[in-house]
Amino acid sequence: MLITLMLALTAIIGYLMGSVNGSIIISRFLYGGDIRSSGSGNAGLTNFYRTYGLTGAAGVIAIDVLKGVLGAFIGGLLLSLAAPDGFEAEFTSVGQMTATFCVILGHVFPIFYGFRGGKGILCGVSCVMVVDYRAALIALFIFAVIVVATHYVSLGSILSTISVPITLLANGFSGLCLTLACLSVAMIVIKHAGNISRLIHHKEPKIVFKKDLSHKLDNDSF
Repeated sequence: MLITLMLALTAIIGYLMGSVNGSIIISRFLYGGDIRSSGSGNAGLTNFYRTYGLTGAAGVIAIDVLKGVLGAFIGGLLLSLAAPDGFEAEFTSVGQMTATFCVILGHVFPIFYGFRGGKGILCGVSCVMVVDYRAALIALFIFAVIVVATHYVSLGSILSTISVPITLLANGFSGLCLTLACLSVAMIVIKHAGNISRLIHHKEPKIVFKKDLSHKLDNDSF
């Protein structure tokens, strides 16, 4: 009964925290607009950056990173409280991964903003940093290599995301954790369906390295 309660609390808290969208909040309170009405319409860091520039982007990053880190940490803490003796580590990991899935779900489908959110990359990697920092660092490395090699931010985002469950498998995480990781990845990849279609048809915008930073990123990767 306690385990069920803690899982439910983890899911609810994670989803509600995920629903706190940094791009929407900063665009409304700093600029008096809604980021979803500008650019690609995606409530994520890249679209915010292209629309409003550097000012306010730090606030977006802070909110989305903080909710990911706190969500995963709280999830791990709650499940560890319900763990039988000797199973604390496994229960902590399950709690962290449950929270990760729910934070991403909230970010993608935020209850506070009509279920129209972002794509979950930034908050997702922040959660993974708590679950297994090695998986997060590998994902960030893959992202950087792909973007430098191809100039496609969306491709780097997708491939780096896919690497996470593979790294978790190699690091000995349980089947339940891997299932939650795969579900999280599937959700993010599905949200990138438009990017994937454009990549296949060679219509996806590339990074352009120049002083105007607003042109460095593709229009809706995050």
